[in-house]
Amino acid sequence: MNDKITPFQLSMLLITFIGISNHVILIPILLDAAKRDAWIAVLFAIVPALLVGLLYTYIFKQLPASLSTWVNEKTNAFVWLIFTLVYTVYFAVQASISVRDTIIWSNLTYLTYTPTWVVGLCLISICYYTARKGIAAIAITNGILLPWIIVFGFYVMSVNFQFKDYNYLLPVFKNPPQAIAHGTWYTMAGIMEVFLVFFLKDDVKGTLSRKNLPLVILILVELSFGPLTGIMAMFGPFEAEKLRYPAYEQWRIASIGSMLGQTDFLSIYQWLAGTFIRTSLAIYIIHSLWIKKWRHPELLYLLIAGFLFAINQIKISDVRFHDHVTSYYTFSGLLCGGMSIVLLLCIWAGKNRKAAKRSG
Repeated sequence: MNDKITPFQLSMLLITFIGISNHVILIPILLDAAKRDAWIAVLFAIVPALLVGLLYTYIFKQLPASLSTWVNEKTNAFVWLIFTLVYTVYFAVQASISVRDTIIWSNLTYLTYTPTWVVGLCLISICYYTARKGIAAIAITNGILLPWIIVFGFYVMSVNFQFKDYNYLLPVFKNPPQAIAHGTWYTMAGIMEVFLVFFLKDDVKGTLSRKNLPLVILILVELSFGPLTGIMAMFGPFEAEKLRYPAYEQWRIASIGSMLGQTDFLSIYQWLAGTFIRTSLAIYIIHSLWIKKWRHPELLYLLIAGFLFAINQIKISDVRFHDHVTSYYTFSGLLCGGMSIVLLLCIWAGKNRKAAKRSG
């Protein structure tokens, strides 16, 4: 299946791809960095995030093709190789973090006696199969999964409202400005993953409007802000900071009357659906980076999936993993921001060169 997707489908993919990370992985990092002021740090990220959205929209419209195609056609083999290696690592790290976090969470909650390699093999196999079917298959599957993710999110927010005390969010600015700045940076680093639209331009029919990415970014901010404030209002900022998976802990309280006392099984759907789309899309993008130089596309998919499975079998403590994820957010924000500046300079130089040829 090699059909192209619409800008709306692309927007939905961005919401799922980045939303699962902002909702699950980012919140513990924000609580560690900014403590009670974590929600303030998210609010401070809104304006710069919207500016990034407008900048990315402009760059997306100026690029004649996807970023990987553009680099392949406009640069030499050495530059292409460095670019491809860097972003292969980037998207592989994105996928492996999501897979490992899902494996750990599953092993701690509902699959306590299942070997971690079995969980990893099942998850990566499904992602491999979907990625092999193409971007349209991923987008269509996401269109089925995402509405229910949203519905269940509204459900857990509503039924737990009775347990929330928003006085826990006050007073504000009790932590140093550096802590809030770190929280804002981590929020921005998560949102800047919108950068992946540059790798999918060849797969999108039509162009993004000025409202597409800013609206997606506002939704992504809400996916961090809403659960973050809800968790702090339920458990208090100090207890919330100690939780390994604070977004999941809300589900352990959610119930429907006395007849259905546990509904946390719905969180399994949310988490697995988000990780499935995130990993499948990452595999597809890594494949698209190399396919122009690779003669065996099916073997390439197998190699990517095999690498993700192997790297997630490396034994590492949860504390070290959490520290590595925090470092990844710092690095990813720098990488996306730096590449944006480089792209702007290349576009600007290209326009000046064309103008000089016309005037000459």
